[in-house]
Amino acid sequence: MSTSETTSASGDSWASPDERPMAGVAGLEREPRGLVLVADGIGGLDLCAGSLERLVPRCRLPLEVRTVRWGHGVGRWLADLTRSANVAHHARGMAEQVREFLGRHPDGPVFLVGKSGGAGVVLQALEGLPEGSVERVVLLAPAVSPGYDLTRALRSVRRELVVFISPLDFALLGAGTWAFGTIDRVRGVGAGLVGFRRPGAEESAGRINLYERVHHIRWRPAMARVGYLGGHLAVDMPPFLKRYVVPMLTAGPVDLEGIVAGRGVSEG
Repeated sequence: MSTSETTSASGDSWASPDERPMAGVAGLEREPRGLVLVADGIGGLDLCAGSLERLVPRCRLPLEVRTVRWGHGVGRWLADLTRSANVAHHARGMAEQVREFLGRHPDGPVFLVGKSGGAGVVLQALEGLPEGSVERVVLLAPAVSPGYDLTRALRSVRRELVVFISPLDFALLGAGTWAFGTIDRVRGVGAGLVGFRRPGAEESAGRINLYERVHHIRWRPAMARVGYLGGHLAVDMPPFLKRYVVPMLTAGPVDLEGIVAGRGVSEG
């Protein structure tokens, strides 16, 4: 069976998901009730995944967090960005992990998080999953083209596909993606700069309805309080993730506007 390599924040690896130590709720001797798979950006630093592996247990969420290490190693950002077959390979492995978990825990919610180039891995993984397999998806500053067709991916999402975007992320998702291309190999701005393009009124009602699951959250000055100044950095750091992303890793409906506005959310 071909799967993406699953690793801890420290870099340790396991041959299969069952060999990996559970990152669940501290002090509880039972398996977590849900799964979070994280695909970080290009370059192999896995900052977002490492932060979530630490935050989720501290926040006492009954979730296992797994890092999907899909790149070529630390510093090999150009290979990560340009080798589309590698992205597709690890996307299939990510989808396999979802199917394997749901096979053992049919009612367990699954959440996918993708940062920058990792958003492309997440979207391709969704395209290979049955309808409604994933509870919620969070994409942070996606280095994917705005015109990427989300239709197949959205069918696999039960609730929302949340996309954090910033008009200030122009260095990497403007100039950078114009020069080197997005993860889906399009030269132009990234969706993390301007958002994903919605279907026009002339398109099918089914496709338009699917896109209702896409929720863009635009950078706002209040986000600077947790260190996110609108660029490509800090969106994967613990203060931002705890304030904006961790509250979304909950089964069932969540108040997205309330999370962004800070209603009932602690920044401490």
